[in-house]
Amino acid sequence: MTYKPSSIQPPLRARRRMLAMAIHLAAAGLVAIPMTALAQQTSQQQVQQYDIPPGPVSSALNRFAAQASIYISGAGALGEGRQSPGLQGQYGVDEGLQRLLAGTGLAAVRQGDGGYRLDYINRQVDQSLETVSVYGTLPARYEARYADSSVRLPKDIIDVPRSIDVIPEQFLLDQQAREMADAFRLSPNVVVADGYGGTREHSLIRGFNRNDNFYRNGVPFSHESRIDPATIDNIQLIKGPVADIGRMSPGGIVNIETKQPQFQREHSISTTFDEHGQRRGTIDLTGPVGESQNLAYRITGSLEDSETFRDTNVDRQFLSSALLWQADSGASVGFNHEYSKDRREIDRGLITVPMGDLRRRLADVPFDTRFDGNIPNERNSEYHLAELDVVIPLADSAWEIDNKLFYSRETGEDLRAEVISVGADVSSELTEDTLIRRVGANQNSVRTYKFARSQLIGAIDTAIPIRVAAGVEYREFSHEWRNLTGAPQIGGSVSSPNSFTLINDLGSPSSDQFYDVSQKSHGMFSSTEFSLTDTVTLDLGLRYEISENNYHNDNYLTGSSTDIDSGSSSKLTKGLGLVWETTPGLNLYLSYADTFEPQNIYVGSQEVFEQDPSEGRQVEAGVKWSSADNRYFITGAVFDLREDNVVETINGEPVPTGGITSKGAEFSIAANPVDGFNLRGAVGLLDAKIVSDNEATNGNQPRNVPDTTASLWASYEFRNPASALRGLGIGSGITYASNRYGDNGHRNNLGEALYGFELGDYTVVDAGLWYYLPVGNGDRLRFDLGVKNVTDEEYIVASGGNTRISVGDPRTFYSGIRFEF
Repeated sequence: MTYKPSSIQPPLRARRRMLAMAIHLAAAGLVAIPMTALAQQTSQQQVQQYDIPPGPVSSALNRFAAQASIYISGAGALGEGRQSPGLQGQYGVDEGLQRLLAGTGLAAVRQGDGGYRLDYINRQVDQSLETVSVYGTLPARYEARYADSSVRLPKDIIDVPRSIDVIPEQFLLDQQAREMADAFRLSPNVVVADGYGGTREHSLIRGFNRNDNFYRNGVPFSHESRIDPATIDNIQLIKGPVADIGRMSPGGIVNIETKQPQFQREHSISTTFDEHGQRRGTIDLTGPVGESQNLAYRITGSLEDSETFRDTNVDRQFLSSALLWQADSGASVGFNHEYSKDRREIDRGLITVPMGDLRRRLADVPFDTRFDGNIPNERNSEYHLAELDVVIPLADSAWEIDNKLFYSRETGEDLRAEVISVGADVSSELTEDTLIRRVGANQNSVRTYKFARSQLIGAIDTAIPIRVAAGVEYREFSHEWRNLTGAPQIGGSVSSPNSFTLINDLGSPSSDQFYDVSQKSHGMFSSTEFSLTDTVTLDLGLRYEISENNYHNDNYLTGSSTDIDSGSSSKLTKGLGLVWETTPGLNLYLSYADTFEPQNIYVGSQEVFEQDPSEGRQVEAGVKWSSADNRYFITGAVFDLREDNVVETINGEPVPTGGITSKGAEFSIAANPVDGFNLRGAVGLLDAKIVSDNEATNGNQPRNVPDTTASLWASYEFRNPASALRGLGIGSGITYASNRYGDNGHRNNLGEALYGFELGDYTVVDAGLWYYLPVGNGDRLRFDLGVKNVTDEEYIVASGGNTRISVGDPRTFYSGIRFEF
């Protein structure tokens, strides 16, 4: 059979870091999952330990292909009714397949591209299989079991002693995700935050608020703009601290794994649009350069000119170009350049008004109300980045040196008018709903980031087998910008914000300052896996890092300057994890890790201060189970987190929060019970509290953090070749978040709700359908039609402060067309 998958990408590292995808059944037969030719040749030479029980041929090949990192193709009826004797022991790929198929009447024949073709023994040499086109997608649409670039020693996440949620591109496609935030709410105990009026990525993981803990292919991604979905192969949410990463929030990080070149030609172009004015087109092209078996390319790009229901505009252009060269020796060189230009309006959302007794409530206005008046709220961002990966195999095939260089430069500027307070907050002489607003701008912003890493990866065959990754990293970040603010302007009202004309007074600003901040760090790390027994592994992570910050400020109105050199701070972070395979497919784990994050200098609109590094730790225990046929993958975890020296940005100002503790549990499932039916669900429970000397916040739940999150998405695609509905798919999902608070001071020290304001809970239902129409030999069109927020729920997404309340989208009908060729 011929299969043209829509979302399988090659590995990021040429040899040992391969995405070991399992083969699956499609149309009652076996489908092929492509890997690069070099990766397959390397895998064929390796001897591995197998423990595959007797059973159906399809299930046995599933497990073998996943472990051996190969693909196998075959006609639809080959595997039906045939039983494999299983496989126990150490074998190479060829011998392993021969023993696995003994007595079945089948043989696996190696192909020129390094894959295997399954055929009857009596015709394996002279005859080729009849070509069968498959117009659906992989049976296991929503399960991804590898987090290649976010762990030092790539492995199936069932063997990783921490929670990792991997959201594949197929999930984003079926949901018609417009931004990454659409995917975050599918992971337990993860919600989105304000994100500077929706112009940058911002998430909270397990109760911890960080807008800079985003990684790209394992590298910190320090940008102030959105990440374009066109480049995403999968989204990895790593929960809790990772000691060998070191600098991170204890809640975890988000790692974006980008699409990489592959040696099988796959092309697609698509467009999406919705009733509010979204207009977006994407292109994705990959394959070998000419007829080369060593050089492959990938080009992804997008153009967007969209509007939202709040009359904000998005104008985005994105282009990524990548090349991958793989030598027969196993060496590889990968290079990627990205360019992004993003112009979108800063949307501060709604505001709150006082109720007395220091309590507040959401202003009683329509959800599409804008408070920025006649001033064009706009943020422009443009960046270039370059990434170079070089893998060098050593004389011993079990070892390699992996090197990465990364550089990015982002320029930007913004202009905004925003509410800073209302009349009742300022003076009794003002009408209580009078608006006080201010014009502000950031100009000539330049952010540069440099990253370098070299690590040695290999295995040591001793009495206790060891896998190890050890190396050094260097990070350098700098940001300079000019900040201007105008005088407060009084006028307009909550119910009629446009009744007053704002003046752009930045020509004679009340504040005009230049900032230049930088941070440098370097560290040594190691991640080691000890195979204590055949069923017990011990992971040890260590990192020693030294960091220093510098701050410079010029006040252009007073002529004064300020320089702060924070000196250096250092930390040895430690992590320990234990995994026990109690029975095949069922793992129990226990882990501990600590972390720190330098945060010595904070810059707000009115205030600058130094803060000691935050330090955190986590203890986590969990269970992971995968069924023998790979149709079910279930994870559960309980955890206990703590972080000290926490700082938040509230209404534009840095505010020390004290500490945060977070205890909770998570459960998630990805399932493919029968061919065509797929689901993914999750539930998160969280008890997060502020620990502070401030009685107004001590013991309170951190703002924007719900104590319960839940999600479920299910789809069914008709796959029976005899069915007239073949290629038709339908999906629906629901997400829920419990009540959250809009600030940290929402209760007094007696637990009485006397302060602050609530954001409420929300339940959002989405639904969609799609249809694959075959055109030509293996090409196809996909048509999408659906609705987001079916019940038209009015809900609050997040709070950035009293006058920065982000609202969710109303019911929205969308459609799309995608051509795969």
